[in-house]
Amino acid sequence: MIKKPNVIEKWQKRNKYGRPGVPLSATKIAIHYTGKPDVDGDKTVSYFNNVVANGYKIGNRYIFASSHYVIGLGGEIYQLIPTDEICYATNSANSYAIAIEVATTGSDNHYTDATYKSMVHLCAWLCSYKNLNCKKDIITHTDVVGQKYKLCPIYMVKNPDKMQQFKIDCDNLKHGKITVSDIINCTSPNYNKKINDNAKSDSGNSTGSKNQGSGEQNTDIPKMIKIIHDVNYHKTPDFKNSSIAGIALCGEVFTVSQLVKRNGTDMYKLKSGYYITTHAKYVEKYK
Repeated sequence: MIKKPNVIEKWQKRNKYGRPGVPLSATKIAIHYTGKPDVDGDKTVSYFNNVVANGYKIGNRYIFASSHYVIGLGGEIYQLIPTDEICYATNSANSYAIAIEVATTGSDNHYTDATYKSMVHLCAWLCSYKNLNCKKDIITHTDVVGQKYKLCPIYMVKNPDKMQQFKIDCDNLKHGKITVSDIINCTSPNYNKKINDNAKSDSGNSTGSKNQGSGEQNTDIPKMIKIIHDVNYHKTPDFKNSSIAGIALCGEVFTVSQLVKRNGTDMYKLKSGYYITTHAKYVEKYK
């Protein structure tokens, strides 16, 4: 099981505005944002625990709001409410969702590298701990209430491909295909450059040899590969239908243990013991 990330406990007192003590059996994890960029996590924690929890009115209306977790700009993870109690964050999903309030930065409300790594680590661990599916059970607030009501978290709602990559990163970490140090912030303005720099670095340090017979193979030995088109993986280093063990899906990341030379397209042996093509149509160097 994935190691639990470091969590700073800031337990909210029992109160009717944010922690009513109602039992929760979580089946989803809902991602939120604070509504403004560059609001650090400790301020959000203080707002929930010291303002809302004591009864806070806007006009004549009391505010009911809270979150199980808050993640700050430096990657700090705070826990305010146990995951077996509901919080008031996700409207009709309060009865089944763990809520994570996440700090954002910049005019587009993307995430700092530290924040993104903590998001992935926390969500991957929660999915493992609660036996949830990272690709299906991590949702946005907007998935529950609709875009006409609220865009939350706004960056992920406006960039659904990034939300999809985030879920893949969580799933890869949960299943041990990557480590926390391998996580690359897909919301960073420099994301593509970081991917390319990693690929160049791994290419320069590779001990593998080029296959002169094919210009379509990735035949040096990367540490990891990313699937760019769904492809079969095999129990033995061949492409026979009888050896197919499963399908590697686009976006998944695998650790490579060695390059297997063949008469034809070479294959990578994966850390799992399975074999997969080196063909550039299906795989690319990840790290």
